[in-house]
Amino acid sequence: MIDINNLSLKKNKNILNNVSMEIPKGVVTLLMGKSGSGKTSLLRCIAQLEAYEGKIELEGQNLRWLDPKKRSHILGYVPQSYGLFPHMTVLENCLQPLRLSKQDTQEVAPLLTQFGLQDHLQSYPRELSGGQQQRVALVRSLLLNPTFLLLDEPTSALDPENTDLLIALIQQLKIQGKGIAVSTHDMSFAKKVGEKIFFLENGTLINGIEKSSQWLNG
Repeated sequence: MIDINNLSLKKNKNILNNVSMEIPKGVVTLLMGKSGSGKTSLLRCIAQLEAYEGKIELEGQNLRWLDPKKRSHILGYVPQSYGLFPHMTVLENCLQPLRLSKQDTQEVAPLLTQFGLQDHLQSYPRELSGGQQQRVALVRSLLLNPTFLLLDEPTSALDPENTDLLIALIQQLKIQGKGIAVSTHDMSFAKKVGEKIFFLENGTLINGIEKSSQWLNG
């Protein structure tokens, strides 16, 4: 479980204000709120991409002080823009984290096939649809087998068919025991995948609920 305690983020203004929550394994945790509420910033803090105040711990270990290589096996982060290198092919994008961590690169082929990308290995991101780009980003994030997957607004550029594929993938990863934290304002998507929901407003956590029939039907 990831424990977040009194997390604050300040730049030109207060972006996050003393946020505390828990993100468990094997559960889909949603971060919801309007644009500018702090959802993306919170995910970036968890991914250790922001200089925040407070603590983010996993089983008593402060994620901030972990070796980056070790942390990459704990956290997989997919930004809303997917973060693909435009000058690299699909295969090169996916091989990058494996080469940096000096791991066996042979495992990339089966995962690319599972995600239906076997015919696009030599394609560049600009040649792919939004759904295909997202699948490449997901493959890249999953190759190091992280314990937690962080997804920022994953349905923002997806059509209904690709959204359904994403939902099926999230359910599969949850069954495998991965913790999944998702920032979203897509209520339809949220009702299909969310189990633990946190609402943010102006950088402040205003509510947290477990999924219930009342929420589903609301």
